[in-house]
Order: sequence, then structure tokens, then C-alpha cells
Amino acid sequence: MSFSPVKPLFQPEQVLVEQDAFLYSYTNEILKRLPGIPVITIERPNQSTFLQLHYNPAKTLLLMVHRGKFFKPCPGTAESYRCCLYKILHLALGCSIGCRYCVLQGYLNNPFITQFVNLEDAFQELDEVIDGAPEDFFRIGTGEFTDSLFMDGLTGLSPKLVAYFAGKKNAVLELKTKSIAIDNLLQYDGPIGETIVSWSLNARTVVDREEGRAPSLEERLKAAARCRARGYRIGLHFDPLIFFPGWEDEYAATVRMIFDFLKPDDIIWISIGAFRFMPPMKEMIKESHPGSRIIYQEFIRGLDGKMRYFSAIRQKMYQHLLAEIRRYAPELFVYFCMEHDSMWDDVFGYAPKDNQQLSHWLDQCCYRYLELTADSIR
Repeated sequence: MSFSPVKPLFQPEQVLVEQDAFLYSYTNEILKRLPGIPVITIERPNQSTFLQLHYNPAKTLLLMVHRGKFFKPCPGTAESYRCCLYKILHLALGCSIGCRYCVLQGYLNNPFITQFVNLEDAFQELDEVIDGAPEDFFRIGTGEFTDSLFMDGLTGLSPKLVAYFAGKKNAVLELKTKSIAIDNLLQYDGPIGETIVSWSLNARTVVDREEGRAPSLEERLKAAARCRARGYRIGLHFDPLIFFPGWEDEYAATVRMIFDFLKPDDIIWISIGAFRFMPPMKEMIKESHPGSRIIYQEFIRGLDGKMRYFSAIRQKMYQHLLAEIRRYAPELFVYFCMEHDSMWDDVFGYAPKDNQQLSHWLDQCCYRYLELTADSIR
């Protein structure tokens, strides 16, 4: 298997640096990876000053100090839908991949791709939470408000995170990505037992039409195979599933491709979730991506206020995808992201009794597949 050099998904033309960010060594570490790129020092940014910064957001990196909480619960939805109680490590904002369905276009009031530089504060906060609750178990990810790896070549963040979580026996790290920027992960020579590297996958038509500058399915799965060979466990996420003519065959083909590159035991879990969005996103997608057809389907407002496919469509898609996965991996843990108990029953034949039980099922996957002691997960 041959590998060509990875073209960066993000290469800034200028870097904005908050003045206080120079107090942190991580700022200079990043700037050293950007020789020749103009650096503009700015005062502490906020929502109003963002409007006064006349730089192309797609070509600008902002380095700043984060003064809020780094550790947050996953922004789950209404109680009517099951949440796995995932936790978020908030270290960056924004993404340059440009997926047309991306929820970030409706959430962020900061237009710039942003890296927070006060990592010492983040790790101190994590220590207080994780070490302060040794009886609890934490599944923590960095991919909620950004792609975990798309600018890792610039930030060098992933080895720092892997090393940190290697020292925590009651927590695991999940890096979620569509990118193939895995060089830092492969070159890291420390223990990696508590890190999962996960890829978002989709049907080929969705990848080609709706996922902007994202690498191809083959490239993502090759990267996953390389990470697995290095020792990382792999997660996969089919979210969002998109309904379009020919979806059945294309999603089946994606599942077949997974097992051309990975064995069932390489994969810790697969999540699935259908396309859903807050109503204002429809106009945003129409304006920003007039060629996209993903919003022109039959939707209904869900119990959480989000627009969702009719339940019959979701059920049909879920059952088809699950059947394809089960052909290759009968024992692999597959779960829903934000679905109703009735959909669990219709598709899986069972449902978690509450969010805590779903969380426990995922914790048990970590116990089985990662280098964790039995006392880590209760």
C-alpha cells in the first residue's frame, strides 16, 4: 500500500494572535510551523470586534486564550432522544473542510478558525474533573466544534492529548475526523492505549457532493488502517445519513469498503444518525450552497425542535445500514446518536432504559478494547 504526501486541509495566509496569547509557549510553537506567514497582534477579541477584523475567515488562523470552561457535556438534545453522555474537550473552533450539512455554520459567532493556546489551563481543568472523580469514567472528544485533526499538522496538538490521556485510567480520548492528517499520531512513540481515532464516513455521492474538501472514503479508510497498525483503536460514525436516490446501494458499498481495510475487531464502535438540523439552517444552506439538494426532502420537526426525516424513512435507512454492517461484523457494537426509544426498539429490537445505560454500554466497549483495568469502569 503506497501513500502520497498529505495536502493540508488548512493553510492560513495570515495569523491573528491575541496579545495575551503570547504568554503561552504553545503560541510560539504553532507560529514556528508557519514561517513567512504574516502575524497580526490584536486585542482580546469578542463578538463585536470580530466584525471589525476584515480578513478572509477561510484563510485566517486565530490564536487566542480561552477564558471559559474547556470541559463540557455534549450538547445533547431533548430528553426524548437517547444521549450517550459524551463529554467535550473544547480546544478549537471552526473547520475548513466545508461540509454543506455542517451544524457549525449555525452555531458559531466567531468566523475564524481558532485554536486556544492555554493548554495548561485545559489540562488543569481536566485533572480536577477526572482525578476528582476516580469512581467515574469519562469518554471525552475534541470534535464537537471542530474536526479533531484537520489542522494537526499546524498545531501539533494530537500527541499532547494522547500523552495526557495515557496517564488517565478512568478516561479515554476520541479524536473524530474526516481528515487524513495522521502523521503526528503515527510518529508519537508513547503509550496510546486510551486514545480512539474515529472517522466520519458516508455514501460516495454524499462525500463527493456535500463534504467539501474532505478526503475520499478510500483515503480515510487507508488512514484508519495505518492508525490501527500503530495501535490505535478505530471508531466509525455514519452521521448524518443522507436520503437520496440510490442511497441503499451506496451505503452498502461504503460498508463493504470498511471491511476491505479493517477487521471487525479493529473497530470499537459504529454510531449512526440521520440528517437533522435546526430550522434556520435551511436558509443558510440555501444561501451558502445553492447547489445542495439535501434540504429538499420530507422533514418533520422533532421533539427537540430539529428537522428530521419522517420516522419511516429513518427506520428504513437504519435497518438497511445495520443489516449491511451485521453481514461483516455480527458482534460489533452499533448505536444511535440522538434517537428515540421507539426507533431503538424498531431497529435493534431493544432500547437502553435511560441515558446512563447507553453510556455504560459504551464504557464497556472501552473496557473490552482498550488498556483499562476492571476498576476503571463500574
